[in-house]
Parts: sequence; structure tokens; C-alpha cells
Amino acid sequence: MENCNMVCNPIVTGSKLVKDENAKANDASKFKQMVDCLMYLLATRPDLAYSVCLVARYMERPTKMHLEVIKRILRYLKGTASYGILYKRGEEVKLTGWSDSDYASDNDDRKSTSGYVFMIGESAIAWSSKKQPIVPLSTTEAEYVAAASCSC
Repeated sequence: MENCNMVCNPIVTGSKLVKDENAKANDASKFKQMVDCLMYLLATRPDLAYSVCLVARYMERPTKMHLEVIKRILRYLKGTASYGILYKRGEEVKLTGWSDSDYASDNDDRKSTSGYVFMIGESAIAWSSKKQPIVPLSTTEAEYVAAASCSC
């Protein structure tokens, strides 16, 4: 991947990953190693939270489709190696937070994904992207679950 082309986002907008029992499985141990390395980066790269957590769901039986998403994340990292979080001194101390969810985004079990980020000034201090533990019956319920996890 040293000579790969760079991309401007870690995952294609609107892409859906699914478990494909009929597709040929890739080497799961190598896939797990790549996901583990990407998980390590989440400590300083909140922009990767959604895409890395999405592919981590398929570590049990990864296919070519899942490996292609990992490669896209690596291509994104190549172009954004200088990105990170900068905490400035003397900046206005104002806490802000956002939460969101994507209703029934997982095609396998129809669960939604919740995400949130808290910032002080212009710097992120806490963030998360997780699959919701329940199957919400509406977009409103999915948003309430996301807001509840954010407030916790």
C-alpha cells in the first residue's frame, strides 16, 4: 500500500457491508491484525471511528468486500497522515456535543449505529461510534437511543 493513490474519505458514502456466507472468505487472522492496528489509531483519529468500527463487525468471516474497505481506509490514512487533534492553550473553554444515528443501517440485523462527539473549543475530547443494542422501530427511536448513550 506504499504506492497507493490517496482518497479523501475513509469509506464511500452510503456503502453497506453485509455478511456474505456464499462469498470466499479471506484470511481472518491477517484481517484481524489490520483491524487491530486501525483500532489503535482511534485514540487520536476520531474521523476513523465509524469506518473502522463498521469493518470490525466482520472479523469472524471477512470477504473480499470487507478487505476492500480496509484498503480504502489505508488509502485515506496515506493522504491524511498529518491529521490529528490539536489542543490550543488560551482558547475559549466551551463544551459542545453532538449525537446522531443512522436508522437500521446494518442489513444483517437491522440495528442502527449511534455516534457522538464532545468538543472543548475546536478540539475533540470524547467520541464514539457503536451499534445500538436494540432494533429501533423508527428513526425517532434510533435518535433517542443515540442521545441517551451520548448523555451517559
